[in-house]
Amino acid sequence: MTVNEESSSPSVLSQGSLLKKDQISRWAWVWAYAAIVTTLAVVRYGMFVSQGYSLAGYLTAFSLILQGRSAALPGNLLTHAIATQSAWGIWVLAPFAKYLDLSFLFFASAFWVGSGSLAIWRIGLKLSRDRGTIMAASILYLLYPSMIAANIYDFHLMVWAAPLILWIVSNALDRRWLHFLVLLVLGTGMGVGVSGALLLSGLGLLLWRPTRWFGLATWGFTVIYWGIAHGLSWPWPHWLWQGHLDLRAALYLAWIILPALLAVGGMVLQRSLYNNGWWLPLMVVVGFNVALGSVSSTSPFTDCSAWVAPFLALIVVFAGRLPSRIKRLALLWSAGWVVLMGGYLYHATWRPRPTNVAELHGALALVPEHATLVSQSYILPHRHVHSDNLPASALNLVPIPAGTYVLIDPSVWDGFTPRPVMAAWQSRAMRVRGANLLYHQAGVWLFRINHTIVPSQKG
Repeated sequence: MTVNEESSSPSVLSQGSLLKKDQISRWAWVWAYAAIVTTLAVVRYGMFVSQGYSLAGYLTAFSLILQGRSAALPGNLLTHAIATQSAWGIWVLAPFAKYLDLSFLFFASAFWVGSGSLAIWRIGLKLSRDRGTIMAASILYLLYPSMIAANIYDFHLMVWAAPLILWIVSNALDRRWLHFLVLLVLGTGMGVGVSGALLLSGLGLLLWRPTRWFGLATWGFTVIYWGIAHGLSWPWPHWLWQGHLDLRAALYLAWIILPALLAVGGMVLQRSLYNNGWWLPLMVVVGFNVALGSVSSTSPFTDCSAWVAPFLALIVVFAGRLPSRIKRLALLWSAGWVVLMGGYLYHATWRPRPTNVAELHGALALVPEHATLVSQSYILPHRHVHSDNLPASALNLVPIPAGTYVLIDPSVWDGFTPRPVMAAWQSRAMRVRGANLLYHQAGVWLFRINHTIVPSQKG
């Protein structure tokens, strides 16, 4: 991969005044981004629209870790997927989530993601890019819909790999070997899934001669890490497209495929975009997410779809000085993404929000602190950091002890619990001997099970 001659100039020494002058402004962008995204995440959580078991899983994992019961993570229905990632970062986050509440998780994620814009500025200045080009790349990164969704929609540790990619590239350009290696080690705290981000970052670094050794180091580190953490088994995408295209799937494909079209269109309009190979890892991420198409019918993103954003920004900032028409196109494209994201949030969050929030809070207040609770995915996170939780789908999967509390709203489908299972729970709630009904209002059922339910029992 080659770049314009201007990119080999002596980096930021001639722009020290620019660094000092704009330093506060760049940090203001990060803080503002973190504040806005965190607020949206908290509001969404407060409306009981956390329809995914990832948040409940992390909160349960934090609780088990703080109790010294981390050995139970692989066998827990809510934490099994998290345990398979071997992400040591959850041990670091556990006490913060416990004592600083959920808002800390939302803010930490939004702030770290926002810091990627600072890395873009460092990369741009190192390559002697003009302010307009760097700003266009930063906006494309920050306003990418899946990046915003990844922060608003509960908590996903793997999304943290997006800014990690940018900081790895920044330190490779600065030839800071120590910082570079520290970032690689810290990346393993996100789990073995970060290996994909590291391999793609290494690919981009390999394609540019000045950072070739950093690319080789990234690949070598990733192979060794994967071998230690996950053996020699490598996951491959499977074609799972189910043959239907609902609105959510269409929107998902739009903000996954459109960046690729933008890159190709940009190459046609601006030949300098041919001069770097960052389009290649972007195409790999897009292809992988489209191959996992079934995910798009239940979520606005997969954990790695947000990785499109840093590679898209790198395509722009490595291209050289962009003409005004390309910068205007990037800003217009970003504005369109904001409109698209706003429409999606209305469709998926505001319009279908539960109207019985007061009743849900009232029922939760009746559940003792140390009791086991079976509930739907959007209800469980409201117990905060708590280990005695089971998903509503646990019926006929694991033994459910006597004295367990069950809190459900059968009229709401959380995207995970089969409707027949919800009907079975409701039937059990109405039995005189099977359970004690404690609360029933506005569609909310709360009851306590009198007898242990073993997996062989039905309904």
